[in-house]
Order: sequence, then structure tokens, then C-alpha cells
Amino acid sequence: MAETVIQLKRSTTTATPTSLSIGEPAYSYSSNTFFIGSPDGTGVLQIGGFAQDQLLIYGAKHANLSFNAANTSQTHANKGFDHANAAFDSGNTNATSATAAQTHADQAFEHANSGFDVANTKFASAGGTVTGDVTIQGGLTVEGTTTTVDSTTVKIADNILTLNSAIDQASAPILDAGIEIDRGSSANVILKYSESDDHWQFTNDGTNFENIGAASAEVYANGAFVAANTAQVHANKGFDHANAAFASGNTNATIASAAQTHADQAFEHANAGFDIANTDVTGVSVSGGAIHVGEADKVSAFHLAANGRVLSANSTAISLAASAITSGTLGVARGGTGAATHTTNGVLLGQGTSAVTTASSSTEGHILTINGSGVPTFSMLEGGTF
Repeated sequence: MAETVIQLKRSTTTATPTSLSIGEPAYSYSSNTFFIGSPDGTGVLQIGGFAQDQLLIYGAKHANLSFNAANTSQTHANKGFDHANAAFDSGNTNATSATAAQTHADQAFEHANSGFDVANTKFASAGGTVTGDVTIQGGLTVEGTTTTVDSTTVKIADNILTLNSAIDQASAPILDAGIEIDRGSSANVILKYSESDDHWQFTNDGTNFENIGAASAEVYANGAFVAANTAQVHANKGFDHANAAFASGNTNATIASAAQTHADQAFEHANAGFDIANTDVTGVSVSGGAIHVGEADKVSAFHLAANGRVLSANSTAISLAASAITSGTLGVARGGTGAATHTTNGVLLGQGTSAVTTASSSTEGHILTINGSGVPTFSMLEGGTF
């Protein structure tokens, strides 16, 4: 079964996006880096990376060890050379001993040269610069007070970063700890834990800090819950009063029904007297305001006696059943769609006063989105490019 494809905002040529919305993700194929929009909605933050200059420090440590080993080899070579000279000066006739001393001296000389070459190609103990890549297979300890990373990509395998780790485990915490973002000419923003307030806090202007998940939120929520319960009690009382009024209304309805019956009887008697009094249409009149012949939303009806006398006249509002409408298309202005048919499984889209249109798709995984012109259309989620 196909799944919905979600494409992040991306670029194959630009290494870093200029700006992203708050929390908006993006990916650059050029720099092979993920980014996310900064809290102010104008900057970007890299996700992950690699602390290269820490590797340089580790390489420097190994270069220092190599340099010390070279110095040791040089010392041994000097001692071997001195011993060879002493044996030569004393006129030692033991060729075997002299040869052995020479061999040792040669070996020491070679080791010294090798150590010297290694020392010249490694990081000096007093500091320096390593221009090539460095791989450290052991641990790395930095004892300096300042570590600066200029890498554009930083990757850390550990899923938890520990700040303020130098604190004495037997001491109470007094210093705040968090993450600060340098924003150039704008005030830096900070996410920190405040030891004085015992709360996580953040600032968007570098000065005013707000608590995250303040305890007052729970108080407000409880207050709203109590108010909702009180409103429910009042609503229940209102419902009871309405039921009581309904029961009283039923009693009044019985009395009104009896009055209606008497009124109907009086109406029948009056009509009978009218029929007797009038034997033809002479003198018959109908109030001009009672019946309006030709009204657009009514049908006029007249009932006549055998001699042509008008017995009654009334108007009936026009009410057509849906089954009675068998032709034509009801326009949008009259509450219709303005269209005779619609695409199967389509989504209806309003077009102002024009006929309703349909958006549809036969591709599995499509969802309804808005294109660059603001028109709803079915497609995969597309983050665009930068």
C-alpha cells in the first residue's frame, strides 16, 4: 500500500538556507546538513555536526607523545655514540665488541632519525596547527578553559548532553545552566534552568525570562473546571424549570383546545346564517387585504355555492416536494450548486457565485493541499526549495 510522501524544503546547490519559519525543517544536499528554523523565525539552526577541532587537540596530544618518544630515542642514540667513541679511543682490539657497538649505534641512529621525522610531522607540545583529517579511536579529554568549534557540521552520538558537570556532587547547585544562541546585532536568546526559581525558563529578547510550564497553569485549569461544574448545575436547574413550564403549558393547551372547539361551532353557525341570508352573489364582498391573487409564494383558493355564491376564500403557501422538481439546475444564488453532476469521490470547492467545482485524485497517498495560487489541490506534501 502506498504511503503519503512528505518532502522537506531542500536545495541541491545552496549550503545553508537564508531563513526558515520557526521550527521549519530543511535539508541541503550541498552541505549534507539538516537545518531547523530558529525561535525568532529569521535564522536557521544546524541539527547535528562534528567537533573537528577537538580531534585536532587529540592529534596534538599524540604528536606530543611522539615527540617525547623521539627525544628518548635521541638520548639513547647519543649514549650509544658515546660508548662507541670510548671503545674506539681506548684502542679496544675486540673487533666483535666494536662491531656490536657500531651496530647498536647504527640502530640507535636510525631510531633517532625516525623519531625526529615523526616529531617534525606531528603536532608540537607547545601548540600548532594540524591541516589534515584526524581520527581518534580512544577517549578525548580537554583540560583547557576554552574550546572553540568553527565546524559547519557537528555530529554527536550521545543522546544526552550534560552541562555543569564540574560541580561538586556534595554541593547544592547555585548556577543556572542552559543553551544560549548568538544572534549577532540582535539580543541573544537563551533556554536555561533557573536555580533561584526552580523552573525551566526562556527569553526572546535577552532580558525578560518566562517560565516554561508554570505551576499557575494547573491552578487556572482547576479554577476553570470548578467554574464549568457550577455552570452545569445552573444548566440543570434551568432544564428543570423548563420542564415545569412545559407541564403548565400542557394544562393551558387543554383549556385553549376547548375554546377552539366552541369557536369552531360559532363559526359554523355564522356560516349557516350567512348562507340563509344570501341566496345569490349580490352583496357578497371579500376584504381586500385578506386575499392577494397572483402572489409569487402563495396560491389563492375560492369555494363557491351552487348558485355562484362565494362560500370561502384563502391563500396557501407554495410548498414543493423534492420529487416534484424534475428539471433544471438550482443556482448558487438560490442555495444550489449550479452544477448538474460532480466527479465521483471528489471534494466540492466553492467558486463564489459561480457553479461549485470538484477536486479529485486517483493517486493513493495524496492529501488535499493549497498550491502557490491558493487553490486546493490533491498532491504529496511538498516543502519547496531554497
